[in-house]
Amino acid sequence: MLKVIAVDNEGILHSDFPLENVRDENISWYWVDFNSPTKKEIELLTTFFKFHELLIEDCLTLLERPKIEITRQQIFLVSHVLKNIDSDYETLNMFVGKNYIVTFHMSHIRYINKVVSKVLQRGKDYTPLHVMHMLVSEIVEGYNPLISKIENRLDELEENDAHTKGSKIMNEVFDLRSDLLKLRRGVMPMRELIHRFLVSRRVEMTENDRKYFHDIYDDLVQQTEIIEANRELTSDIRENYMTYNSFRTNSIMMTLTIISTIFLPLTFIVGWYGMNFEYMPEIKYKYGYFIVLFIMFSVASGMLMFFKKKGWFDMF
Repeated sequence: MLKVIAVDNEGILHSDFPLENVRDENISWYWVDFNSPTKKEIELLTTFFKFHELLIEDCLTLLERPKIEITRQQIFLVSHVLKNIDSDYETLNMFVGKNYIVTFHMSHIRYINKVVSKVLQRGKDYTPLHVMHMLVSEIVEGYNPLISKIENRLDELEENDAHTKGSKIMNEVFDLRSDLLKLRRGVMPMRELIHRFLVSRRVEMTENDRKYFHDIYDDLVQQTEIIEANRELTSDIRENYMTYNSFRTNSIMMTLTIISTIFLPLTFIVGWYGMNFEYMPEIKYKYGYFIVLFIMFSVASGMLMFFKKKGWFDMF
C-alpha cells in the first residue's frame, strides 16, 4: 500500500496525493511510504523513482546490520526496528533527497503512523531531513522500554540475591543476557551509522538539524552504556552463582569428610571387636562393652577438638 504526502510551494499539505504528480513544479517536497507493498508497487522503485538496483536489493532482503550510504544527491538508510524483545528485527528503508523521502518496509511499523500524524499537523514546517530525523528518533526511543524492562528485572534479581537462588533464576539471567545481546546488535551499529552521518561532508543540513541528529546519537551512546553495564551485571550474577555453588559444594564435601574421618577409627574399633574368634582377649570381660563405648566416644571427641584447633570449622 502506498501513502503519498506532498507539500506545495505555498506550504499547503496534500494528503493522499497522486504519485504521478509529486514531481510537479509547485510541489516543494513529498513523502512516499511503501507499506507492505505489492509486486507492482515494488516495481515503482525502479520504473518511477529509478533507484539503484543494489539499493533496491537491500530493501528486499533482511540485512544483518543497519546500513547507510551517503552521496551528494541522496541518503540511503537501512534501520532495524524491534517491536518487542521476543520478535525478530524488521527493516525500515529510507531514501532521502533534497525534496523527497521514500520509506519502504515489508511489514507494518507502528512508528510510521506516529510520524505521519505529526507531518499532517505541521507538514509545512518540515523537510525530508526532518521526517528522517523523526523516524530514526522513534526507532531509537523504541529501544528504551525494552532496555528499561531488562534493567529493572536485573535490579530485582540482584537485590534478591539471585546468585543464591536455584538454576531457574540463573536460566532467567542467561535469557536476559541473550536479550541484551540482541539489543546490542541493533543499537551499536545504529550509533556508528549516525556518527558517520554527522561527520559526513556530503550531507547538507543546518546547524539546527545537526543538533537534532546529535541528540539521537547521544541517546544511542547512553543506550549502549546501559546495555554494556547490564551485560556486566549478568556476568557478575553468573560468576557469583558459580562461586556460591562452589562454596556450597566445598562445605558439603568438608562436612562429609569430617564425618567420614571421625567414623574411620570408630569403624576400625567396631571391626576389631566384631571378629568372631572364640579365644579373644577381653571378650568375656564384664565391663568391656562400656569401656569400648568410652574409647569410641573419647576418640570422636578428641578428633573433633583436633579439627577445631586446626580451624576446619571456620570454613563453614
